[in-house]
Amino acid sequence: MRNRGRYFWPKSLYGQILLVVALALLAAQSINAFLLLSGARNRAIIETATMVVGRVVNQIERRRDHGFQLGDVQRDRLGTMDNQRRHPPTISFSVDPAPLTIGRYEAQPELEGRVAEFLAQTDAGLRDIRISSGALALLPPHLRDQPVRRRMMANLHRKERPASQFAVLFSGRLADGRWVNAAGLVRPSETGSILALLAQTLILYIAVLMPLAWVVRRVSKPLEQLTRGVQHIGLAGETGPLAREGPGDIRQLIDAFNAMQSRVSTLLGEKDVMLGAIGHDLKTPLAALRVRVESVEDDAEREKMAATIDEMVTILDDILTLARLGKSGETSQRTDIGALVGSVAEEFSDAVLVEPDQRIIANIRPVLLRRALRNLIGNAITYGKNASISLRPLANSLQIEIEDTGPGIAPDIIDAVFEPFARAENSRSRSTGGSGLGLTIARAIARNHGGDVRLENRDGGGLRAILELPKS
Repeated sequence: MRNRGRYFWPKSLYGQILLVVALALLAAQSINAFLLLSGARNRAIIETATMVVGRVVNQIERRRDHGFQLGDVQRDRLGTMDNQRRHPPTISFSVDPAPLTIGRYEAQPELEGRVAEFLAQTDAGLRDIRISSGALALLPPHLRDQPVRRRMMANLHRKERPASQFAVLFSGRLADGRWVNAAGLVRPSETGSILALLAQTLILYIAVLMPLAWVVRRVSKPLEQLTRGVQHIGLAGETGPLAREGPGDIRQLIDAFNAMQSRVSTLLGEKDVMLGAIGHDLKTPLAALRVRVESVEDDAEREKMAATIDEMVTILDDILTLARLGKSGETSQRTDIGALVGSVAEEFSDAVLVEPDQRIIANIRPVLLRRALRNLIGNAITYGKNASISLRPLANSLQIEIEDTGPGIAPDIIDAVFEPFARAENSRSRSTGGSGLGLTIARAIARNHGGDVRLENRDGGGLRAILELPKS
């Protein structure tokens, strides 16, 4: 369920803002719809209760005018005086010894108070008013009389108006102690109001989301360009100053970024000039010293001194390579990875390439990638005596795996060996030489391509170096 939620949740700021606002509007409209429908239902209950009370009072007064009380046997004859033939009533009542109580009906105390105040101003003689509402099916059969059923059938034949399923129950005590129990149909909810609410929701979504989408896009588009600019700052493919777009705050941010990018580029340029000068100033005396070493008569001492000078030159070259990596002038190009790895493997007699099943093409910097592969393959042969190289294409990336059969690396320092000048002292001897920058340079080159390098111990012994690169 957690992964499914992440799948539906948008990743971009643009999508998240629109989704949150859309959900907020939906929640607000749902609450609004509930309140409107509840208000309509309450109004319908009040309307029905008013009709019920009015009819009961009317019947009481009419029978009193004819000299008998409500509930006498002559009530049926008087009923013909109404317009029941042309307009079947939706209200029925009876006179009983006790009030009718239905447990599942909802009491209407506020409405009872209003009706009691009204009846106190009439001479109907009704007291102890009780009003409740609930499902029509719960009414006893004598209150669901023929006029009510006729009205229900009439509503069923009207396709534009559904039949009512709710009723209002009224009970009031007469002066002689008997109770009038009356029921009336509650007017059903009109489908037109629901359709109007849906149309209102649609208009609200259009009126709010369209301007919001335009505003959020004005903010998110410059932020996307800013993100790409930050990702390329200081690299060979660094873009120029970003265009000033979006609201004022975003434009100020873009101006600040352009200024920062200019300062960083200037500092990196000065660093490259300084490193070039340092490399030249150091290599010149080292070259002169190398010439003087040749004049040493002791062969063993001369070879040791020459080896020391060569090691210093190698370390200096590695340091300069690592420092200048982000500003490499080499351009990316579409390259057959299998052919490139094969050409590097041929440089080592103890390296074996497992030919890939398919041709793999990727956009890389070939010279830099060759340097990274040489470092990884050289480490495998130096410390593991051999190297088995294989390529494995994945959905959006490719992996170059270099395996050896050496002692491996202790798990607690497997990440530390990528630090400059770091060595796995417990498993790899310092006497083998090297500057301690091989893995550092290999990982820097991989990350410069948008990939990475990681190490893991093999189950059967030995170490596996995995260089991962994006396919695009």
